[in-house]
Amino acid sequence: MAGADPIPGVIGPMSTSLEGIKIFMQTVLESKPWLREPALIPLPWNTISSLNTLKIGVLWHDTVVTPHPPITRALNEVVSRLNSIPNIEIVDWKPYLHDEAWAIISSLYFTDGGAEDAATIGQSGEPWRPLTKWIIKENPCVKKLTPQKLYYWQEEREAYRKEYAKVWNDTATGQNETGDLEGMVDVILCPVGPGVAPAHNTSKYWGYTSQWNLLDYPAVVFPVSKVDKEKDALPGTFTPMTDVDEEHWNLCETISPNTSPNILIPSQMMPMPSMVFLSHFNL
Repeated sequence: MAGADPIPGVIGPMSTSLEGIKIFMQTVLESKPWLREPALIPLPWNTISSLNTLKIGVLWHDTVVTPHPPITRALNEVVSRLNSIPNIEIVDWKPYLHDEAWAIISSLYFTDGGAEDAATIGQSGEPWRPLTKWIIKENPCVKKLTPQKLYYWQEEREAYRKEYAKVWNDTATGQNETGDLEGMVDVILCPVGPGVAPAHNTSKYWGYTSQWNLLDYPAVVFPVSKVDKEKDALPGTFTPMTDVDEEHWNLCETISPNTSPNILIPSQMMPMPSMVFLSHFNL
């Protein structure tokens, strides 16, 4: 989106297979888009035949909103399968100030206070949809930013990106003879959202995806399993981490295994931009 520099928009291809995503990425990169778009860094397609070890950090929750039982089960199933594959190492990923990340990105989504979006909706004659109203009109972070406030939030964005890069670099276990870091986490495995497909107008927690938008990390989402009323029953007790957590945990009551059987359960993986690769593991 031209002009939307605070949080860049990107193409998000959808495919029925990982091979389709790889074909899309390869086709785009082989067209050398950086020759027409100066902001892009030249990044030719590179096929990786093998890795000595793939180190995966698992983010079980972001300390803000607890994933619902189907999501946690799906993560456990993926981790169990990955643990059976040679040369894959699984470690826990400790989230770093994900609540602050939301404050930053939600302040940069609509830097004009939502004026352009409101004008477009007004011209359409259509009513405001509940989630549009929620993210623009009811979001306390959405304000028409002065140049000074825009500079402030963009400085916060860059500072947070640097801090998160340090968190990632600190996963290294040592250095080689040339001083390069070794043993770093290669990719993060985490939920796509706190629950499976939400009921209409209830998708009010974006932290499991907006986090990576803010950091400008690429991500791929893939299906893992389906909701099962026997496996995904609610626990007898629940202690919320935050007020937002309690609100979203209550959605388990409306999107339960009994009312939503066979809904797909997704997960996602993302590397640092400097370590982008696509490889296939037969899970």
